Amino acid sequence: MNSRIVVIIAVLIATAVGVPAVAATGNLSQGRGLGVGMEVGYPWGGLVSARYWFTPTFGGEGIIFVWGKPGDFTGAFTARLLYKVSDTDTTDFYLATGATGDFSPRGSAPLLFSEVGGIEFSFPFAPNLAINIEFGGAISTRWEISMAGGVGIHFYF
Repeated sequence: MNSRIVVIIAVLIATAVGVPAVAATGNLSQGRGLGVGMEVGYPWGGLVSARYWFTPTFGGEGIIFVWGKPGDFTGAFTARLLYKVSDTDTTDFYLATGATGDFSPRGSAPLLFSEVGGIEFSFPFAPNLAINIEFGGAISTRWEISMAGGVGIHFYF
């Protein structure tokens, strides 16, 4: 019983201290430009990512994923446009649309077009860091339709 009271008091203190700190920070994504990090997605893969917000509403992103050994490698490159739908202090909602292509020597994979909705979370204790989650759909040049999703982390300069 005593441990429950201690936990409740600790949560109340953390809330009392944390909520004003979050409220006092303002919009954490304001003025963002270049962000680099990782973006992992389905069905196209992904690894190294760079985002650039040209305006507070419009941006672009490039994602590259390469694997294999020299002379026998494969990979994919994704280019997307970003449109910020909602911009709050710590959470932004955006749409991303783009295409993914295979650049392996064999070049056998079809081109993939995707449209996703994303949520990007910013943190008052690390204002340059953002984590995002995305869900949507994709269609290939072979008319194969699939779900699309991803998760990423970016550091903004």
